[in-house]
Amino acid sequence: MQPLILFSLILGSAVARTLSHEGNYWARSVVDKPWELAQFKLDPFNLTDMCIECKKENIKSLLFDCSIKFDWDDPNAQQSCTCEDHWQWDGVTKTQGPKNNYTTEYLICKDDKAGLFQFKFVDIFDLSNFSLSLTHMYEDSKNFPTPTIANMFSQPNITLNLMNTSDTAMTYSSACDCPIKANITGMTI
Repeated sequence: MQPLILFSLILGSAVARTLSHEGNYWARSVVDKPWELAQFKLDPFNLTDMCIECKKENIKSLLFDCSIKFDWDDPNAQQSCTCEDHWQWDGVTKTQGPKNNYTTEYLICKDDKAGLFQFKFVDIFDLSNFSLSLTHMYEDSKNFPTPTIANMFSQPNITLNLMNTSDTAMTYSSACDCPIKANITGMTI
């Protein structure tokens, strides 16, 4: 037991020792200013032209064919894309299942050499009130000294207005031409 305690003390003093090489700027900046490394000034994702449409062929049809479509701009990466998904819904059921079969897996909006945009539904309380999970992976040379693959996350709550409704159709859309701001809530590198 004594050798283990001795080893722990030696290791602890080696790890806790600061680097104090006069010519090593990187070592000094890490020791002296660690808060600067942890702060990023990230603008929120901008979601625009968001619309959900649900239609039935006739009144006797059991399920609506629904779709969501929106434009997604990431000002941090200066990249954008259009996202779209389709599912079926009975017009009543709020939980995911056979009567409301929205996907709970990520859907790819855009995948190219510049980046990967993907989204999924988290919760659909109503077509006018739901949550999305958004991720954008791209090479970030703005926030890192060397180009690094960064994956930005956001989970906004979305509120849309009912624009029109009938026995066979309903349309929800954002209330104004202004973007829905989706704040960045996490990042992996």
